[in-house]
Amino acid sequence: VSPSYLADTTPRPSPHRLAAPKPTDPSARRHVEWKARLAEDRRRNLRESLRELKVRKERSDRWVAVRSTAKQEERERLLSSPIPAHEKFTSPSVIQSSLPQRSGLPDPDREARIEQKKANYARHAAMKQAERRNALHTLYMNARDFIVTEEKLSEAVERAFDPASEQFDNESRRGLNVWNLGYPESVREMLEKASKEAGTRVSALEGMAGYGKITGERMRRLGEELTGGKM
Repeated sequence: VSPSYLADTTPRPSPHRLAAPKPTDPSARRHVEWKARLAEDRRRNLRESLRELKVRKERSDRWVAVRSTAKQEERERLLSSPIPAHEKFTSPSVIQSSLPQRSGLPDPDREARIEQKKANYARHAAMKQAERRNALHTLYMNARDFIVTEEKLSEAVERAFDPASEQFDNESRRGLNVWNLGYPESVREMLEKASKEAGTRVSALEGMAGYGKITGERMRRLGEELTGGKM
């Protein structure tokens, strides 16, 4: 490890810190001296650790190089060695079909399989691109209702809590504000409203209201599929 690297990694205290006046209180002075000793111990330990790591890395690199060289020499020796006597004398009597195959296994459908894989990948990529385009278009459509400025936030608050609007109850109608709607419907209540097999009998108007919501949602999704965008 170079001395410059050690100096940059474990810098000494700055001059203005060394020139700072020492505290007059004995306990505070001992605390400052204790922190200085700890800092010096950390710098010394880091320098020793870096030197030891460098020595270990050089030793490991030398061992890897020696092992690689030995493997290469052994491979060259095996490749250049003559055919053993037992193989030379027995090879004429060995059937050719039983000899080890040097080439790969036969694969007659390889080209067709590769083309099918390419088509599958192209189809999957097109589907992912369509999903990303749809998500981007949905974000663009929903961005019209995003509150991104303080002015829009103030307008939304005024619109939601304006007593003169149709948000709250009066003598003739029920307000549309969320505070006038009471508790949200439970899962059982929604199932009873949408299903005729519920245990409690619901009125015709309530039943039609439940189906009307489902039909409206279906019509909205159908319109999105036909127009290619969010509605």
